[in-house]
Amino acid sequence: MHRTLPVLGMLAACLLPGCRDASPPTGDAEWIWPGAAASDAGQPAAYLLLADFGLDQAPEEEARLFVTADREYAVHLNGHQIARGGFRRGEPIAEVQVAHLLRAGANRLTIEVRTPHGDGGALAGIELADGSMPVTTDSTWRFLETWEPLAVKGAAPVGDGHKPGIVRSWGRPPVGRWGRVVRGELARPEPIWRSVGPRRIVRVSTAPGLDVLPGERAAFRVDFGREVTGVLELEFRPGSAVGAGRLKFCRGGDCEWRTLVRTPGRPAWRDSASRTFDTVEVYGLKELRAVRARS
Repeated sequence: MHRTLPVLGMLAACLLPGCRDASPPTGDAEWIWPGAAASDAGQPAAYLLLADFGLDQAPEEEARLFVTADREYAVHLNGHQIARGGFRRGEPIAEVQVAHLLRAGANRLTIEVRTPHGDGGALAGIELADGSMPVTTDSTWRFLETWEPLAVKGAAPVGDGHKPGIVRSWGRPPVGRWGRVVRGELARPEPIWRSVGPRRIVRVSTAPGLDVLPGERAAFRVDFGREVTGVLELEFRPGSAVGAGRLKFCRGGDCEWRTLVRTPGRPAWRDSASRTFDTVEVYGLKELRAVRARS
């Protein structure tokens, strides 16, 4: 089923004098999103946005990736996971050093995007030391609705075994609810899915007396036994049903709810940000196998 993306407000550009003529710090990069996808409008969704680009030679100097996406993203460059985060209006977008990951010839940039409301946008590009941008988000990008490891690594054509979709461009900043964007400070790629410190792996079990919300399929409580700070990682059984659930992070007596959106075909889910918590509750997903907090 094709979904119709809401357009009111998304295409409303800045109307101030000279606003359209101002050169954005992201160059020709455009906000993009899947043009037609299987998800219903307003429902949680996750996709892979991909682009191939070529370089005559690998850069010897600095090369910067700038990226953001509404609501959450994880970025791969030539198969390497290098950044994660989400869009927060008014905050600088992420910049990461990627010169050491670029190579002469073909390169592939992939953005895994997740949204709790079915529509959003992604903005990204790579800037070399001379100011040129060999790749920026635009309408030539493609998207996949299923996680394909070989495609992410660049070892298989985009959509190998799955027909890739065509993206829609919302236009260059400022546009829609995102307005103007500014770039942040250069950071090093993070070992975001590796443990760089002690971690505790907790067996998941259904907790007796857990307050299962009406309509929820399953509920799990994971008590870490102490306050931990890190990126939450959930592991599911291979072939488990995809979908969206809900998470409750608790720290002492204070709790925070958020929507959990899984990328179809991906057996693991990892949070887009580091948080501090002592207890986590997972609702709506039955095939949960393990929970980790990675520092």
